[in-house]
Amino acid sequence: MKIGIDLDGVVFNTEMLWSAYAELYDCIELNQNSIINKNATIIQEKYDWTEDETNIFFDRYADIRDFDIMPGAKEVINLLKKDGHELVVITARGTVQNQKQGEDIAFQRLEREGIKFDKYYWKQKNKLETCQKEKIDIMIDDNYSICKTLIKGDIPTIYFHSLNREHIQESENVKEVTNWGEVYRYIRSKERVKE
Repeated sequence: MKIGIDLDGVVFNTEMLWSAYAELYDCIELNQNSIINKNATIIQEKYDWTEDETNIFFDRYADIRDFDIMPGAKEVINLLKKDGHELVVITARGTVQNQKQGEDIAFQRLEREGIKFDKYYWKQKNKLETCQKEKIDIMIDDNYSICKTLIKGDIPTIYFHSLNREHIQESENVKEVTNWGEVYRYIRSKERVKE
């Protein structure tokens, strides 16, 4: 199978890191409680920050380098490669206006961890289009809205549910998981169905 994989919130534990720093930035530096949607999947939708406040946050925190790899991600990615799957990174990383070195930081971390993919798509604002172009068999993403768009576009999707995100209605084309062990089990089950 050809598997599309998002990075932030799926391979990298950056979503939890950014979420913690956003809370601190909002209540300490801005001295406010500007949460407008606590379940939002991206910071720009969670807080009622001005454009300047948002830009300052990303200037300070978007290039954080000390993020962790999600537990089990490296092992499962290596298993998927060993099983003969083609793995394609499809990430929005780099689209944030002030994210200076997002691609380089991510690539260096993947290299350091020994995690290899077959192809990389950075700055992807339209993941559905990229998945269709690449003929992705299944996409793994943590963004609820993106998963809903992929499902409508007939791209089978694994919704990597983390933090305090919305739950998704599971169907034949979508599975909600909370860890990489569940990802591997689900992909193995899909392989058995194809045999």
